[in-house]
Amino acid sequence: MVLRWLVAVLFFLVVFCLIIALVFAIYVNKKIEKSIDETMFTMVGSDSATKLYYYDVSDTTGEIEAKELKEETLYGGYRCVYVEYERIPQDLKDAFISIEDKRFYQHKGVDWKRTLSAGANYFLNFSDSYGGSTITQQLIKNVTDKDDYSFQRKIQEIFWALDLETKMDKQEILGLYLNIINLSQGCYGVQAAAEYYFSKDVSQLTLNECACIAAITNSPSYYDPLRNPENNKERKDLILEEMCEQGYITQEEKQAAVSSEIVLNVNEKYSTDEINSWYVDMVIEDIVNDLVEEKGYSRPMANLMIYTGGLRIYTAMDPEVQKILEKYYEKESHFYSAATGTTPQSAMIILDPNNGDILGVAGAIGNKGANRLQNFATQTLRPAGSVIKPLSVYAPAMDRGIITWSSVYDDVPVNFGKYNLDPNRGELVEPVAWPKNSNGIYRGLTNINYAIEHSVNTVTVRVLEDLGVENSFRFLSDSLHMESLIEGEYGADGTYLTDMDLAALALGQMNYGITVKEITAAYSIFANEGVYNYARSYYKVTDSTGSILLENKYRGEAVIREETATLMTKMLENVIENGTANQINLQELVDCAGKTGTTQNNYDRWFIGYTPYYIGGVWYGYEYPRALSGGNMCIDIWEDIMKEIHKTKGVTKETAKHFATSDNVVEAEYCVDSGGLVTNACLSDPRGSRTEKGYFAKGTEPRALCTCHVPVLYDTVEGGVAWEGQCPTETTKIVGMIRVTRGFPMQVYVTDAQYVWRELPRDVLPETSPSQPFFRNLLGEKEYCGISRGETQYNRLCRAHFNYFAWKEKQEENTE
Repeated sequence: MVLRWLVAVLFFLVVFCLIIALVFAIYVNKKIEKSIDETMFTMVGSDSATKLYYYDVSDTTGEIEAKELKEETLYGGYRCVYVEYERIPQDLKDAFISIEDKRFYQHKGVDWKRTLSAGANYFLNFSDSYGGSTITQQLIKNVTDKDDYSFQRKIQEIFWALDLETKMDKQEILGLYLNIINLSQGCYGVQAAAEYYFSKDVSQLTLNECACIAAITNSPSYYDPLRNPENNKERKDLILEEMCEQGYITQEEKQAAVSSEIVLNVNEKYSTDEINSWYVDMVIEDIVNDLVEEKGYSRPMANLMIYTGGLRIYTAMDPEVQKILEKYYEKESHFYSAATGTTPQSAMIILDPNNGDILGVAGAIGNKGANRLQNFATQTLRPAGSVIKPLSVYAPAMDRGIITWSSVYDDVPVNFGKYNLDPNRGELVEPVAWPKNSNGIYRGLTNINYAIEHSVNTVTVRVLEDLGVENSFRFLSDSLHMESLIEGEYGADGTYLTDMDLAALALGQMNYGITVKEITAAYSIFANEGVYNYARSYYKVTDSTGSILLENKYRGEAVIREETATLMTKMLENVIENGTANQINLQELVDCAGKTGTTQNNYDRWFIGYTPYYIGGVWYGYEYPRALSGGNMCIDIWEDIMKEIHKTKGVTKETAKHFATSDNVVEAEYCVDSGGLVTNACLSDPRGSRTEKGYFAKGTEPRALCTCHVPVLYDTVEGGVAWEGQCPTETTKIVGMIRVTRGFPMQVYVTDAQYVWRELPRDVLPETSPSQPFFRNLLGEKEYCGISRGETQYNRLCRAHFNYFAWKEKQEENTE
């Protein structure tokens, strides 16, 4: 019985193991890549330096050709210098092998003994740490950026390591590993570490120094010999002990090294490399990101490829534009005078509106003091303020037919918060008008053209409500590729954050913000007839043999109609001609359009402007947000630089190109208060004729008569609305007043409030106070309709001729 029972158990165990093996085989077949692309490991260590090029017209043939940017040499933003395997001292190789992978020369990519031990630890201790990686596996992790700690990653790493060792020999694997390993202080590779920590070539390192460098890699910050010398010494001595036990060094050599002190000799000159331009820094970052995302490289490997791979980088730079930007931004007096304490920062980027090429960039004010610094144009996120409005609200709303040039919205508060004026409902809460306009004024009925010209917040919010918050957000994120916007996430304190709301999309009050590069590229839809151009800093990257490694082809997407782009450009031209950027005079030379922006609490200033030749985006503010004073510096910066660029390029008033105008756009007249066709009442408005001309997509021009203006009998001598024939005929005339119904929980000053007319029922007594509209008694308790500033209102009742008893008598007659 016992034997039969044991056989049964054994049978079931075998079946169970077979099932597990089958499941694992299926898993490996579906989830694991069996081979790795060995070319990923051969892109460093070229004999030639990486070079940069730009495209220009040939001096001889007149054709477009690539010219070398001889003034732009690549310098490492962080330290990585390729060194040939033969120059690496044997002690350094042995030090790494003894502590990281003692059976390196015996295994075929995987040390099965260490792997099984690490696997048992993983499963039995339920630990997230797996361990057991060979140098081959570490190399794969460092090259491919597969730096997660999942079980699947370890299985994948095993298969790749086994495959890699059939394609590369041990010398190639170890040599590449020693060139890309992270050794703290921004050093990647042993040559960079030797030059930085000891001011010597790697070939000159002593045994003790070799062990010191090898000690860093296990945990670069913890074993950093500068930050934590005690930790480094402890591990260094452990490495020397392992080297001795494994036969790499004698007992005497070990003892001599352990007893000798490590003397660091940090290479300060090596710490301050020569400085790249802002443009080169940007190109490097873009290429690193693309190598990581498109090719699967790790960031250290991507950087090593750029600095040591002998690449050929074909940039989109215009050297003349870049030089003008750099020269302007180096001079701090262009941005502030007599600097004391904390000074503001600024950044600017210039694109070709036809293809999205980044022609020049300045990432900060002043002389650039290091490489790979924070670039305020391409990396810093800042709330966009009002420069977002044409993109998030007006363009998509116009393209959907929700608004036209002459559409009218009421410039009054949209809401008043969660107010409570009823003591029976609990705690009293005073109403707070929202939003406020930057000039602190509500003007009343306002058309779209004026709202864009003068950046009227209330109108933007109301149009956004008609457009829909989600439609607006999707247009920015999907059509204009603003990836910095937050659809929804939880902050560190558990607060839910989203940019899919009125404040973010209508007023530019984002949680984090967007980059200057993102929003400047987005404005290409107006300058390029409705086509969005992806911004690009380079066209292609080839390896040292000329094979294309990366290609950044032109990408354009039509996201709004051509006529919408034309209409938006004409309104943005009016911003410069009549609106918030009217100090610009470049339009005397060439067509200009643009939009200003100011963020909440005056933390940021913006200007995005364009001509038929260039789009320029400027940001100005403090690195750590604080309130700015004075006007919008971005407008002056933009004009100064754009003038110099157009002058350098030979643009004259006689030869300058003009903005493209769609054939589907027509001009028409309209009433500014209604957007409809003008009537006699519009022409009789006491403010003068309310007629304007604007532009419309064919078929959307005004067709219905204005119904806002109503003819009203007015006493022109005593002043005030004439009441039912009580004023003499010789002192009255017909004026056109506007019919608007408003109701607020607090008094609001509205510029056009005194021209409002409302029909008053015969049984309601007219208000006789000259400081109130004649229809004030229509309103309930704690209800207000808005008034204009001043002691008297135009829409007051004519008190001089109003007869209360005559009014009372009529009420009695009507009652009978």
